Amino acid sequence: MTPDAVLAMDGLSLIATAGFFVPAAALVAVVIGAVVRDRRLTARENARLDGSHERIDPD
Repeated sequence: MTPDAVLAMDGLSLIATAGFFVPAAALVAVVIGAVVRDRRLTARENARLDGSHERIDPD
């Protein structure tokens, strides 16, 4: 096996590794973003329903 073939194989393994982990990291980021958004919307809806967002008039 020539040194060029070894380098080519190493390069392919790096591409394959990046091809797996980059989309996996993007998927994890999308899921975390969706969970955070859902929690914010739920908290906003709960605050609207219980009236805790309304200002109390000091007079």
